[in-house]
Amino acid sequence: MHDWLRRLPPNVQGALWLVSGGFIFTSTSAMIRLLSAQVESVQTAFFRAALSVILLLPMIAAGRVKPWHSKRIVGHFWRTAMGTGSMVLGFYAVSMLPLADATAIAFSQPLFSVVVAALVLGEKVRWRRWSATVIGFAGVLIMVRPGEGSLQLGALVALANAAAVSLSILLVRRLSDSETPLMILTQFAIFSTILLTVPAILVWRWPDLWGWVLAVGIALSATVGQYFWVQAFKAGEMSAVAPFEYMRLPFAVFVGWLIWGEMPVIWTYLGASIVIGSALYIAHREHQLARQRRRAAPAPKPLETPAP
Repeated sequence: MHDWLRRLPPNVQGALWLVSGGFIFTSTSAMIRLLSAQVESVQTAFFRAALSVILLLPMIAAGRVKPWHSKRIVGHFWRTAMGTGSMVLGFYAVSMLPLADATAIAFSQPLFSVVVAALVLGEKVRWRRWSATVIGFAGVLIMVRPGEGSLQLGALVALANAAAVSLSILLVRRLSDSETPLMILTQFAIFSTILLTVPAILVWRWPDLWGWVLAVGIALSATVGQYFWVQAFKAGEMSAVAPFEYMRLPFAVFVGWLIWGEMPVIWTYLGASIVIGSALYIAHREHQLARQRRRAAPAPKPLETPAP
Protein backbone atom coordinates (compact mmCIF):
# COMPACT_ATOMS: atom_id res chain seq x y z
CA MET A 1 0.00 0.00 0.00
CA HIS A 2 2.79 2.40 0.94
CA ASP A 3 4.70 1.59 -2.28
CA TRP A 4 1.55 2.20 -4.33
CA LEU A 5 1.07 5.57 -2.65
CA ARG A 6 4.65 6.61 -3.40
CA ARG A 7 4.12 5.99 -7.13
CA LEU A 8 1.38 8.64 -7.23
CA PRO A 9 2.13 12.32 -8.03
CA PRO A 10 3.26 14.23 -4.89
CA ASN A 11 0.19 16.46 -4.72
CA VAL A 12 -2.12 13.45 -5.04
CA GLN A 13 -0.22 11.78 -2.21
CA GLY A 14 -0.62 14.91 -0.09
CA ALA A 15 -4.35 15.11 -0.83
CA LEU A 16 -4.89 11.47 0.16
CA TRP A 17 -2.94 11.93 3.38
CA LEU A 18 -4.95 15.05 4.26
CA VAL A 19 -8.36 13.59 3.41
CA SER A 20 -7.56 10.50 5.48
CA GLY A 21 -6.31 12.67 8.32
CA GLY A 22 -9.48 14.77 8.14
CA PHE A 23 -11.64 11.69 8.60
CA ILE A 24 -9.48 10.59 11.54
CA PHE A 25 -9.76 14.03 13.18
CA THR A 26 -13.54 13.91 12.69
CA SER A 27 -13.59 10.53 14.40
CA THR A 28 -11.56 12.05 17.24
CA SER A 29 -14.12 14.85 17.63
CA ALA A 30 -16.94 12.30 17.72
CA MET A 31 -15.17 10.35 20.49
CA ILE A 32 -14.56 13.58 22.44
CA ARG A 33 -18.27 14.36 22.31
CA LEU A 34 -19.22 10.82 23.36
CA LEU A 35 -16.79 10.95 26.28
CA SER A 36 -18.19 14.36 27.35
CA ALA A 37 -21.28 12.51 28.58
CA GLN A 38 -19.12 10.97 31.33
CA VAL A 39 -16.37 13.51 32.15
CA GLU A 40 -15.64 17.21 31.78
CA SER A 41 -13.77 18.33 28.68
CA VAL A 42 -10.75 19.47 30.73
CA GLN A 43 -10.42 15.91 32.01
CA THR A 44 -10.67 14.60 28.45
CA ALA A 45 -7.85 16.97 27.50
CA PHE A 46 -5.81 15.61 30.42
CA PHE A 47 -6.34 12.05 29.16
CA ARG A 48 -5.25 13.17 25.69
CA ALA A 49 -2.05 14.76 27.04
CA ALA A 50 -1.10 12.06 29.56
CA LEU A 51 -1.67 9.20 27.13
CA SER A 52 0.43 11.06 24.55
CA VAL A 53 3.31 11.11 27.03
CA ILE A 54 2.93 7.35 27.48
CA LEU A 55 2.96 6.85 23.69
CA LEU A 56 6.13 8.94 23.43
CA LEU A 57 7.98 7.19 26.27
CA PRO A 58 9.58 4.54 23.99
CA MET A 59 11.08 7.31 21.81
CA ILE A 60 12.32 9.16 24.88
CA ALA A 61 13.83 5.95 26.32
CA ALA A 62 15.51 5.18 22.99
CA GLY A 63 17.03 8.64 22.87
CA ARG A 64 15.23 9.68 19.69
CA VAL A 65 14.07 12.79 21.51
CA LYS A 66 15.67 14.30 24.63
CA PRO A 67 13.28 16.93 26.02
CA TRP A 68 15.70 17.93 28.79
CA HIS A 69 18.29 18.99 26.15
CA SER A 70 16.12 21.72 24.66
CA LYS A 71 17.52 25.25 25.03
CA ARG A 72 14.09 26.85 24.55
CA ILE A 73 12.14 25.49 27.51
CA VAL A 74 10.47 28.85 28.17
CA GLY A 75 9.29 29.04 24.55
CA HIS A 76 7.89 25.52 24.78
CA PHE A 77 6.07 26.42 27.99
CA TRP A 78 4.30 29.44 26.48
CA ARG A 79 3.49 27.54 23.30
CA THR A 80 2.04 24.73 25.40
CA ALA A 81 0.05 27.16 27.57
CA MET A 82 -1.61 28.60 24.47
CA GLY A 83 -1.98 25.20 22.78
CA THR A 84 -3.46 23.63 25.91
CA GLY A 85 -5.96 26.47 26.20
CA SER A 86 -7.00 26.00 22.57
CA MET A 87 -7.27 22.22 23.07
CA VAL A 88 -9.58 22.60 26.07
CA LEU A 89 -11.69 25.21 24.25
CA GLY A 90 -11.92 22.95 21.21
CA PHE A 91 -13.02 19.98 23.32
CA TYR A 92 -15.70 22.08 25.03
CA ALA A 93 -16.92 23.40 21.65
CA VAL A 94 -17.29 19.86 20.30
CA SER A 95 -19.22 18.81 23.41
CA MET A 96 -21.58 21.82 23.21
CA LEU A 97 -22.30 22.14 19.49
CA PRO A 98 -23.42 19.86 16.67
CA LEU A 99 -20.32 18.29 15.15
CA ALA A 100 -20.70 20.04 11.78
CA ASP A 101 -21.18 23.46 13.41
CA ALA A 102 -18.07 23.09 15.59
CA THR A 103 -16.06 21.98 12.55
CA ALA A 104 -17.32 24.82 10.35
CA ILE A 105 -16.56 27.53 12.93
CA ALA A 106 -13.06 26.07 13.42
CA PHE A 107 -12.37 26.88 9.77
CA SER A 108 -12.23 30.58 10.76
CA GLN A 109 -8.70 30.03 12.13
CA PRO A 110 -6.94 31.34 8.96
CA LEU A 111 -8.93 34.57 9.33
CA PHE A 112 -7.63 35.06 12.86
CA SER A 113 -4.12 34.28 11.57
CA VAL A 114 -4.30 37.32 9.28
CA VAL A 115 -5.25 39.53 12.25
CA VAL A 116 -2.44 38.04 14.36
CA ALA A 117 0.07 38.57 11.54
CA ALA A 118 -0.91 42.25 11.31
CA LEU A 119 -1.29 43.12 14.99
CA VAL A 120 1.32 40.88 16.64
CA LEU A 121 3.98 40.46 13.96
CA GLY A 122 3.50 43.86 12.36
CA GLU A 123 3.21 42.16 8.98
CA LYS A 124 1.97 44.34 6.13
CA VAL A 125 -1.43 42.99 5.07
CA ARG A 126 -2.74 44.52 1.85
CA TRP A 127 -6.36 45.34 1.06
CA ARG A 128 -7.08 42.08 -0.76
CA ARG A 129 -6.33 39.88 2.25
CA TRP A 130 -8.10 42.32 4.59
CA SER A 131 -11.16 42.23 2.31
CA ALA A 132 -11.13 38.42 2.26
CA THR A 133 -10.78 38.39 6.05
CA VAL A 134 -13.74 40.75 6.56
CA ILE A 135 -15.87 38.69 4.17
CA GLY A 136 -14.81 35.54 6.02
CA PHE A 137 -15.89 36.97 9.37
CA ALA A 138 -19.21 37.89 7.76
CA GLY A 139 -19.55 34.19 7.00
CA VAL A 140 -18.89 33.44 10.68
CA LEU A 141 -21.68 35.85 11.66
CA ILE A 142 -24.02 34.06 9.27
CA MET A 143 -23.24 30.75 10.99
CA VAL A 144 -23.68 32.01 14.56
CA ARG A 145 -26.49 34.54 13.77
CA PRO A 146 -26.10 36.76 16.86
CA GLY A 147 -29.10 38.91 15.95
CA GLU A 148 -31.49 35.99 15.73
CA GLY A 149 -31.25 35.00 19.38
CA SER A 150 -29.44 31.80 18.42
CA LEU A 151 -25.94 32.77 19.53
CA GLN A 152 -24.81 29.95 21.79
CA LEU A 153 -22.04 29.79 24.34
CA GLY A 154 -20.64 26.88 22.31
CA ALA A 155 -20.25 29.14 19.26
CA LEU A 156 -18.31 31.70 21.30
CA VAL A 157 -16.11 28.93 22.70
CA ALA A 158 -15.48 27.62 19.17
CA LEU A 159 -14.48 31.12 18.00
CA ALA A 160 -12.17 31.53 21.00
CA ASN A 161 -10.61 28.19 20.09
CA ALA A 162 -9.97 29.34 16.50
CA ALA A 163 -8.30 32.52 17.78
CA ALA A 164 -6.17 30.57 20.26
CA VAL A 165 -5.10 28.11 17.56
CA SER A 166 -3.86 30.98 15.37
CA LEU A 167 -1.66 32.23 18.24
CA SER A 168 -0.45 28.70 18.95
CA ILE A 169 0.56 28.26 15.31
CA LEU A 170 2.56 31.50 15.52
CA LEU A 171 4.47 30.18 18.55
CA VAL A 172 5.07 26.82 16.84
CA ARG A 173 6.56 28.57 13.81
CA ARG A 174 8.96 30.48 16.04
CA LEU A 175 10.05 27.28 17.78
CA SER A 176 10.47 25.52 14.43
CA ASP A 177 13.47 27.72 13.67
CA SER A 178 15.61 25.53 15.93
CA GLU A 179 13.41 22.73 17.31
CA THR A 180 12.36 19.51 15.54
CA PRO A 181 8.67 18.57 15.19
CA LEU A 182 9.23 15.59 17.51
CA MET A 183 10.75 17.85 20.18
CA ILE A 184 7.82 20.28 19.91
CA LEU A 185 5.33 17.42 20.14
CA THR A 186 7.08 15.89 23.15
CA GLN A 187 7.38 19.15 25.07
CA PHE A 188 3.71 19.88 24.39
CA ALA A 189 2.67 16.48 25.73
CA ILE A 190 4.76 16.87 28.90
CA PHE A 191 3.88 20.47 29.73
CA SER A 192 0.17 20.08 28.89
CA THR A 193 -0.03 17.07 31.21
CA ILE A 194 1.50 19.18 33.99
CA LEU A 195 -0.79 22.16 33.32
CA LEU A 196 -3.95 20.04 33.17
CA THR A 197 -3.32 17.82 36.20
CA VAL A 198 -4.80 20.11 38.88
CA PRO A 199 -7.81 21.30 36.79
CA ALA A 200 -8.59 17.67 35.91
CA ILE A 201 -8.41 16.58 39.56
CA LEU A 202 -10.83 19.35 40.57
CA VAL A 203 -13.55 17.99 38.24
CA TRP A 204 -12.46 14.33 38.25
CA ARG A 205 -15.00 11.60 37.53
CA TRP A 206 -14.04 8.00 36.88
CA PRO A 207 -15.24 6.87 33.44
CA ASP A 208 -16.60 3.39 32.87
CA LEU A 209 -14.91 0.83 30.62
CA TRP A 210 -16.42 2.40 27.48
CA GLY A 211 -15.14 5.78 28.64
CA TRP A 212 -11.59 4.43 28.98
CA VAL A 213 -11.85 2.95 25.48
CA LEU A 214 -12.87 6.38 24.19
CA ALA A 215 -10.03 8.10 26.08
CA VAL A 216 -7.43 5.77 24.58
CA GLY A 217 -9.07 6.11 21.16
CA ILE A 218 -8.88 9.91 21.38
CA ALA A 219 -5.16 9.85 22.18
CA LEU A 220 -4.35 7.30 19.46
CA SER A 221 -6.47 8.86 16.72
CA ALA A 222 -5.28 12.40 17.49
CA THR A 223 -1.64 11.22 17.27
CA VAL A 224 -2.24 9.31 14.03
CA GLY A 225 -4.23 12.20 12.55
CA GLN A 226 -1.41 14.61 13.37
CA TYR A 227 1.06 12.27 11.64
CA PHE A 228 -1.15 12.14 8.53
CA TRP A 229 -1.39 15.95 8.56
CA VAL A 230 2.41 16.33 8.68
CA GLN A 231 2.85 13.73 5.92
CA ALA A 232 0.34 15.55 3.72
CA PHE A 233 2.32 18.80 3.65
CA LYS A 234 5.59 16.92 3.44
CA ALA A 235 4.46 15.09 0.29
CA GLY A 236 2.71 17.86 -1.64
CA GLU A 237 2.70 21.62 -2.14
CA MET A 238 0.76 23.51 0.51
CA SER A 239 -1.28 25.53 -2.03
CA ALA A 240 -2.37 22.34 -3.80
CA VAL A 241 -2.99 20.20 -0.72
CA ALA A 242 -4.52 22.65 1.81
CA PRO A 243 -8.01 22.88 0.18
CA PHE A 244 -8.59 19.19 0.90
CA GLU A 245 -8.58 19.95 4.62
CA TYR A 246 -12.12 21.26 4.19
CA MET A 247 -13.32 17.73 3.42
CA ARG A 248 -13.65 17.51 7.21
CA LEU A 249 -16.98 19.35 6.94
CA PRO A 250 -18.86 16.70 4.91
CA PHE A 251 -17.28 14.04 7.13
CA ALA A 252 -18.57 15.91 10.20
CA VAL A 253 -22.04 16.24 8.67
CA PHE A 254 -22.14 12.50 7.95
CA VAL A 255 -20.83 11.43 11.38
CA GLY A 256 -23.15 13.86 13.18
CA TRP A 257 -26.13 12.50 11.26
CA LEU A 258 -25.07 8.86 11.74
CA ILE A 259 -24.56 9.04 15.54
CA TRP A 260 -26.81 11.87 16.75
CA GLY A 261 -29.24 12.39 13.86
CA GLU A 262 -28.04 15.99 13.40
CA MET A 263 -28.43 17.95 10.20
CA PRO A 264 -27.00 21.48 9.95
CA VAL A 265 -29.33 24.34 9.09
CA ILE A 266 -28.90 26.19 5.80
CA TRP A 267 -27.07 29.05 7.56
CA THR A 268 -24.25 26.70 8.54
CA TYR A 269 -23.73 25.64 4.93
CA LEU A 270 -23.90 29.23 3.64
CA GLY A 271 -21.60 30.68 6.28
CA ALA A 272 -19.14 27.80 6.00
CA SER A 273 -18.96 28.27 2.22
CA ILE A 274 -18.07 31.95 2.68
CA VAL A 275 -15.47 31.19 5.37
CA ILE A 276 -13.87 28.41 3.33
CA GLY A 277 -13.81 30.55 0.18
CA SER A 278 -12.17 33.42 2.08
CA ALA A 279 -9.60 31.11 3.68
CA LEU A 280 -8.73 29.58 0.30
CA TYR A 281 -8.30 33.03 -1.24
CA ILE A 282 -6.03 34.12 1.64
CA ALA A 283 -3.93 30.96 1.16
CA HIS A 284 -3.76 31.64 -2.58
CA ARG A 285 -2.63 35.24 -2.03
CA GLU A 286 0.03 34.18 0.49
CA HIS A 287 1.32 31.62 -2.02
CA GLN A 288 1.49 34.28 -4.75
CA LEU A 289 3.29 36.77 -2.50
CA ALA A 290 5.79 34.14 -1.38
CA ARG A 291 6.51 33.28 -5.01
CA GLN A 292 6.99 36.97 -5.87
CA ARG A 293 9.41 37.37 -2.97
CA ARG A 294 11.43 34.39 -4.16
CA ARG A 295 11.62 35.85 -7.67
CA ALA A 296 12.63 39.28 -6.37
CA ALA A 297 15.36 37.86 -4.13
CA PRO A 298 18.82 38.57 -5.55
CA ALA A 299 20.57 35.57 -7.04
CA PRO A 300 23.57 34.34 -5.07
CA LYS A 301 26.85 35.65 -6.40
CA PRO A 302 29.06 33.05 -8.06
CA LEU A 303 32.19 32.14 -6.18
CA GLU A 304 35.20 33.97 -7.51
CA THR A 305 38.01 31.82 -8.78
CA PRO A 306 41.31 32.99 -7.30
CA ALA A 307 43.83 34.21 -9.82
CA PRO A 308 46.67 31.76 -10.52
